[in-house]
Amino acid sequence: RLWPMMISILVNGAQWPTDPISEEDHIADVKEAVLFGNHKGAISQPELLKKLVTGDVIHGYALPLPLGKIERLPHVCMAPLNIQAQWTINERGKIIPKDRLTHNQSYKWENSGTSVNSRCDSSSIQHCMFGKCLLRIINWTVAARRKYPNSRIFAKKDDFKSAYRRCHLHWLTACKTVTQIKELMLAFMNLRLTFGGCLCPNFWCLMSELMFDLVTAIL
Repeated sequence: RLWPMMISILVNGAQWPTDPISEEDHIADVKEAVLFGNHKGAISQPELLKKLVTGDVIHGYALPLPLGKIERLPHVCMAPLNIQAQWTINERGKIIPKDRLTHNQSYKWENSGTSVNSRCDSSSIQHCMFGKCLLRIINWTVAARRKYPNSRIFAKKDDFKSAYRRCHLHWLTACKTVTQIKELMLAFMNLRLTFGGCLCPNFWCLMSELMFDLVTAIL
């Protein structure tokens, strides 16, 4: 079952099944979103916001579109941007700060009373096995320590750089991920998994599980 899903993602892109809303609600939500703009964390850092969005465009993760024409895009849904301060490590293992764009696709617009995430149907999506990975590792470590109280316990974590950016979206889903920078009168359609889409962990879990199976088979 997993490989046919993976083939569909590679050929057509990841598609989030969502419940439809009326055309009237759809248009009203888009108008409200354009007026709303972005969250304070993004608005208060305009130059950083432009830098992060520009990086997405340059790398092919987002497609710039004229904000004034965005209502013409079929099935378009918009999400406010924010900037989340995080930590990461560099190539020398040093902890350094990192700023990440987030896409609030859980924001409910007043007219429809819904959001993209609230309308997503997860019943047809692969179950997220690795969503509780940290808790599973902690439980395993506690159990191992009880069984081997005097042994050294090793743990290793590997990351795929820009992991979510390696999975492209189906065009219908991409239309539901549009963001904006009002000052530039530009909208941005995301072409890869977003940091805010509720089904994105499920898609990346599917890809991770298959990669794990391949590595296991090779070893």
